Amino acid sequence: MDITKLINSELEYYQPIIETASKVNNENLTVWRNETVQQRQERISLECYDLLKGQVSYGPFKGLKLNKDTWWGKLDLGSMLLGLYEKEILDIISNIKQDEYSNFIDIGAADGYYACGILNSKKINNAICFEQSLKGQEVIHQNWINNGSLGSLTIYGEANLQSLEKLSEEDVQNALVLIDIEGFEFELLTTEVLAVLKNCTIIIEIHNWADDFINKYRTLLMNAAKHFKIEPLKPVDRSCFNYPELRHFTDDNRALLLSERRPCLMRFIKLTPL
Repeated sequence: MDITKLINSELEYYQPIIETASKVNNENLTVWRNETVQQRQERISLECYDLLKGQVSYGPFKGLKLNKDTWWGKLDLGSMLLGLYEKEILDIISNIKQDEYSNFIDIGAADGYYACGILNSKKINNAICFEQSLKGQEVIHQNWINNGSLGSLTIYGEANLQSLEKLSEEDVQNALVLIDIEGFEFELLTTEVLAVLKNCTIIIEIHNWADDFINKYRTLLMNAAKHFKIEPLKPVDRSCFNYPELRHFTDDNRALLLSERRPCLMRFIKLTPL
């Protein structure tokens, strides 16, 4: 055993831990002890943002630059940069072959994390976003510019039957569609809309707190089965233990980086054309 090499390696391991500990004072401890869970999660998410210089370091969106002044997902910036946020979806995107899909359609696009990420990855070269919020639309466009304006990006407002029918046949031919609209998926995905998207692969986040959920979900599945094979996605394990950037984080803070603050173990379903 080369003891000198081992010692140097161990000292290198502990260097950021000791450096961080040396900066903590009683004032910090007092503030941290009085934080709410949400305040702490935002603090460590932004600390992770600074550590990684605002750039995704792992996963299919590696190299994507994120805006610190986000309007939607500030508490999730840390897990996004680590390639852990909604890993069920990221794993699907990781396995996409270049040009496997003609377009990416993001319904409920928020800050444009997925649209800009996919364009940045060059797996799909055209992205169409639907986002009701005018602020969100501005942020999506700015994030796209910040990442070099790769590919083609089109941004619309609300997704509904009328706006989806305005898409060209090429737009909805073999597109990958992501739908995350906080429970409105049951109102949006009527038989008519499913028919418009029948040649697309669709990933839907199911929000079980919608009124009359059981009946609405049953109806959605029955209608979707007319055009699609339906696959519930299995939850994916996440761990922060092997990220060197986080070795100085406490166990609690690393665990909080993984939390997406969901009220239960939620469900994504994937619809594949028959």
